[in-house]
This record gives sequence, C-alpha cells and structure tokens, in this order.
Amino acid sequence: MNSIILTHVAASTPGEFLLDAALDRLGAWLDAEMASLEELLDVSGHGDAEGDIKILRGLHLEASSTPADTRQMLKRAQVSLECLMECVRTISPDAVTDARAPSDLDAWLRWSGARLQDIVATISRALDC
Repeated sequence: MNSIILTHVAASTPGEFLLDAALDRLGAWLDAEMASLEELLDVSGHGDAEGDIKILRGLHLEASSTPADTRQMLKRAQVSLECLMECVRTISPDAVTDARAPSDLDAWLRWSGARLQDIVATISRALDC
C-alpha cells in the first residue's frame, strides 16, 4: 500500500502518538489484508495458523482504554503477527498443490510476507517507545 493517511491524534506524548498510529495501522491491515492472508493460509494447507487469526480477530479496546491497554493489545497482536509471518515464510510455492492456488502464488506469498513484516515493524517501533 503506497498511500499516506493523514490523521489527527490528540496524544500527550510522542509514545502515545506512536501507539495510536500503530493501532490505526493495525486496524487498516486487519481490514485490508486479513481475508487475503486467511485464503493464502488455507490454500497452502496451513490451517494450524487459525489460532493466531482468531486472536487477531478478537482484539478489542474499550472506549475508555488507556495507553497501557493499547500497549497490551498491541503486544498480543505482535506475537500473533510474528507467528503468522514465520508461517508465511515457510510456505514453498512448489509444495502448494491446491487447485485454488493462483499461478502467481509466489508473488502472493511475497506480498503477504512483506505486509506482515511492515505491520510487525510498525508495532515494534511503537512498543519500543
């Protein structure tokens, strides 16, 4: 995704801003990439990643959440995203025999892996502050 999304976040510290930005990026990733990742994992026979998908789908923050709540939720997301990233890295396009796999499976794997790496890096930077 090569777009820049301008948002106004009322954060009192740079760390809070980074947490809010990471939360926003995570939400955008979930909306834009989750279905494609689930399909990729299904086509490649990696149903064992279902637990991490379920964790990500279950993430929720209350309206009254604090920066500490956001940090905890991002940590939970980070663990699952790292597991999914490792899972995608282990998929060999040559080993996928499902008829639903597209001819450009290798590109799909690279794209999904890069997007996972991007969201993990974004969350890591926010949690490091």
